[in-house]
Amino acid sequence: MYVGCPAVTSCPIPASSPATNGDLSSDVRNLEAALTACGLQVEAVKQCQEEHRVKTRPTEKSLN
Repeated sequence: MYVGCPAVTSCPIPASSPATNGDLSSDVRNLEAALTACGLQVEAVKQCQEEHRVKTRPTEKSLN
């Protein structure tokens, strides 16, 4: 069984239909939270891929 990097899932953006400034502020906070969660997912996969790339990179042979 191959254990690799975490699977990527879609990043849902919350629906928005603000009626007041308070609603708009709440929607902005919800959107920021969704974008942060998506960004963390991307960073986790990126870090995993970089770690695997380092482990699988062939070693450089000495020139001696």
